[in-house]
Amino acid sequence: MSSATHEVIRPDGWSAWLRGRSHEAQAPRLRLLYHCDLDRIGTLSMPGAVAVHWLTLGRRDPPFGGVGGGARAIDDPHVSREQLRVRWLPDAQRFEVEPVASARRPLHVVDLDGGAIGGAAAAPVTGPIQLAPGACVAVGDRVLLGLELARVRAPDADRLGLVGESEVVWALRDEIRSVAQFGGAALVIGPTGAGKELVARALHHQSPRAAGPFVPVNCGALPETLVESALFGHRKGAFTGADADGKGLFRAADGGTLFLDELGELPLTVQPKLLRILQDGVVTPVGAHEGRRVDVRVVGATHRDLEAEVRAGRLREDLYHRMAAHVLRVPSLAERRLDTPELFVHLLRGLSLAHGALAWLWEGGRTWQTTLPIGFVADLMRRPWSGNVRELQNLAERTARLNLHPGAFQAPDAPSDAPASPVAAPSRDAEPALSPVPDARLRAAGETIGLAHKTLRKLLPAEALSALGAEIASEHLDDAVLAARVRVRAAEALLVLLEARQFNQSAVAAALGTSRTTLIKLMDDLDLPRATDLDADEIARVRAQAGGDLDAAARILRVSPSALKKRLTLLGRPEPDGRNRG
Repeated sequence: MSSATHEVIRPDGWSAWLRGRSHEAQAPRLRLLYHCDLDRIGTLSMPGAVAVHWLTLGRRDPPFGGVGGGARAIDDPHVSREQLRVRWLPDAQRFEVEPVASARRPLHVVDLDGGAIGGAAAAPVTGPIQLAPGACVAVGDRVLLGLELARVRAPDADRLGLVGESEVVWALRDEIRSVAQFGGAALVIGPTGAGKELVARALHHQSPRAAGPFVPVNCGALPETLVESALFGHRKGAFTGADADGKGLFRAADGGTLFLDELGELPLTVQPKLLRILQDGVVTPVGAHEGRRVDVRVVGATHRDLEAEVRAGRLREDLYHRMAAHVLRVPSLAERRLDTPELFVHLLRGLSLAHGALAWLWEGGRTWQTTLPIGFVADLMRRPWSGNVRELQNLAERTARLNLHPGAFQAPDAPSDAPASPVAAPSRDAEPALSPVPDARLRAAGETIGLAHKTLRKLLPAEALSALGAEIASEHLDDAVLAARVRVRAAEALLVLLEARQFNQSAVAAALGTSRTTLIKLMDDLDLPRATDLDADEIARVRAQAGGDLDAAARILRVSPSALKKRLTLLGRPEPDGRNRG
């Protein structure tokens, strides 16, 4: 195979970048996109299996391996010993595929842009056919194969917690490893729901700061009046309700990484102070005259075009350039659609750990019975996924809910929360449209989820209400869906307030203008963590994870240190006075 640069069919924006890395050899391969054993979905043919000479694929050959090795052939008795032949044509930069005449299963090319598997829309392949990298072929209703050109990676190579074998994902992993070795600020950019926080966590864990804390905060969920206090801390008496010093998120992240999600939502009034901290590493709490030096790497994330935000005056140019020292671009799910089946199974497997009744979906691999239909898996790769991995997670949850009992697989309908058509992008220089939630609908949503209207108004920042209003207008949300989203936004906002005040319930209650008793009820209504919910084993496990540090364990458990001490006392394991480490 020639070592020259290959012009592989890739989504716009990535081909040029990959060409720049052409010194790393690419090779043809097959990816198992569907198999009756769900754990085998996403496995790859061994390096060198597909070459210029014909490879015969069937029940016993070739082997496919996944993370950690353990290569196995397809093994499905419903597949012929010799099913199809495939080879790579280096001059044409195409795969050539042909069926074996004696094969029992028909071979179909799967149109990922809409064509069906089988039927009139996909006539069986009867002779040799050339296919570009990225194409898929189906062996009856038993096997789905992806044809790819990609760099060779060892099966045990570190995936950094990111699921997927697409070239764009491996390129992102390489960038994470590279950027992790430098200590400057970084930006993670990509579409909504693509997994930017997961990338930021991988960056943290690959860096010399891995042993330090990773502190995430959603800038869009911070009420504007409390942003400075949440980020930089405050002195006692700095404002109404500040009955004790507040450490702030920068100090909580000292020695580690502070992840500012939705950086573009940060108010202009706070941006100069953030810039100063990035420049000199000194945090000055609200109400204080002297600062304190912190050692924090700041990683920001956004789905917005930050250069456009700078031109529109919503983001300081100097802050943008300071944050953009290193930029990591997270691909959309549409840019790596051959990863979708493996990612869906990964998400479904996670749900099965909490819902053991889903185990029957994996039992088909033992008896060669299909549980997840091949057509459903192919459809996963056809969808546009405007909400990316978050939307796929929603589909996995609906799939789990419908399939808690063994029997015929129940496919969920198309996502009810996906726009029917793309929403027009706003003018680059336009102010963000404000579409507040109609008061009557917000009140009704509050009644549905058991939250008072005035509490919602205090809790939800204007940006959250505006976003909900825009979703109502563009997605035609019914009352039940709106209530569910209001509940999620309210829980996020309250959690941000609690984290900003080290889970001091009295301080949070004062900030909301309510009583501590009402706050506790609100936390219960929103299923937020409380120290009284913790058992001794969980506390011991997390404390060991935190190196014995009680304060660090409290941060992980999302409770206050004082509440954790009280809980330990009630559990018969009181903390000795002045003791903070195990």
